Amino acid sequence: MFRLVALAALFTAGIIAQSPNNSGSQKDTPKGPLPYTSQSIARGKQFYLVHCVECHDQDGKGFGRRDFSGTPPADLTDPDSWLYGTSATAIFTSIREGTKSDMPPFKGKLQDEQIWHVVNFVRSLWPEAKQPKLGK
Repeated sequence: MFRLVALAALFTAGIIAQSPNNSGSQKDTPKGPLPYTSQSIARGKQFYLVHCVECHDQDGKGFGRRDFSGTPPADLTDPDSWLYGTSATAIFTSIREGTKSDMPPFKGKLQDEQIWHVVNFVRSLWPEAKQPKLGK
């Protein structure tokens, strides 16, 4: 079972570094994002540690990890290097719909609300000056 989980995680490389599938449109994106709060970030970290850590590591940098196509996972701590958007909606879509070649969609694995929490956690990995203002 662990090998299956690890294999599936290898396919999740490039959460942000690749473009989202065109199978979903912005109209399909559920209401969100959730407010950027410490509670949401903590919830997002829980989901991240289960679904994302295998490729992106605990610190979000993903150094030394590669999927079968040789594409390194996105460095989630460096939003300036992302090719397909850093807005909450762009991150949500990349996670929910996956990418064309590297990452499967998490639409069936995470509920939309859970994905919004992951979005907030990912944004908390950014340099402080780039992070959204923390809400209450």
